[in-house]
Amino acid sequence: SSLISNDQTSIDFSKPYPFYLAYALDVEPQQLGPENEWQAEWKWDGIRGQMIKRNDELFVWSRGEELMTEKFPEYHSIADVMTNGVVMDGEIIPSIGGKPLPFALLQTRIGRKNVTKKNLQEVPISFFAYDLLEFEGEDIREMPLSERRTLLKKIVEEVNHPSIILSPVIDFNNWTELIELRTHSRENGAEGMMLKRKNSSYQVGRKVGDWWKWKIDPLV
Repeated sequence: SSLISNDQTSIDFSKPYPFYLAYALDVEPQQLGPENEWQAEWKWDGIRGQMIKRNDELFVWSRGEELMTEKFPEYHSIADVMTNGVVMDGEIIPSIGGKPLPFALLQTRIGRKNVTKKNLQEVPISFFAYDLLEFEGEDIREMPLSERRTLLKKIVEEVNHPSIILSPVIDFNNWTELIELRTHSRENGAEGMMLKRKNSSYQVGRKVGDWWKWKIDPLV
């Protein structure tokens, strides 16, 4: 029975938060209101995931609630440098020099039981972090995005691990400029942009209004 009770606690503290999902933008961005109320980010083509450090252990979950920690040996040493009580939301993507590699390469890694040294060199997996849901063991989802982002930046800099990359915020002065920048999504390894209201909380499931995905047309 002691085994069962120990197991129960490990299951509990490994658990991710429900993911906040965006709707596809179906209006012109100008209709969202003043641009200074919005944060723009690249929309990555990877596996959405949460990275969790609690109880001196690291857990990486996919949005499909699959525990993926063992699939990516790159992440294992993060447990040594990240403080407890941290949950980050982000994208699991192969990347070299901070530049995302195609999704097809990620698929070559996911299916493997045994990851070779060659796999690790050719398709190194990164975590592009773009949100922070827990800090010092506290649930901070109600905090405005702009404040969560500031804390996230601080953590990524402190952890200073090659496999964790702070997903960049795109600087823009007006919607017209952003519309033009979006046409360069593919050159940046992205499939479009995400638009997030700076004062938004981190909600549960698909909610309209604060987070939008603004994808480019797929290649034919």
